[in-house]
Amino acid sequence: MSNNQENDDAVATDDQVLDEIIDLADYASRGVKPPKAKGYRIRVNRDSFVFEIPNPTREQILEKAGLVPMGLWTLRLKLHGGAFDRIEPGEHVDLTRPGAEKFKALPNDQTEG
Repeated sequence: MSNNQENDDAVATDDQVLDEIIDLADYASRGVKPPKAKGYRIRVNRDSFVFEIPNPTREQILEKAGLVPMGLWTLRLKLHGGAFDRIEPGEHVDLTRPGAEKFKALPNDQTEG
């Protein structure tokens, strides 16, 4: 019975929501999966923004960052270690994904260099 209790405790911990705003870059740098939280602080280029949902769309991120019209921008998620994932139109981003560090937005006519 104690094994079942341990499993139940693990599930309860996964379902808990922290009553605070967490910084994604902090969790990525420590190699820890971000917990469910009241809010998620993300960086888009050099600016910080807070989302109260763990899975915003590409468009919600660009709009909050003031990068409109959205069709003129390419959005990438930088993962800890240096890899980038391109975020496609209409795509949701899981802010609790392990290693999710920050976002890089570039005008469509510009390439990273």
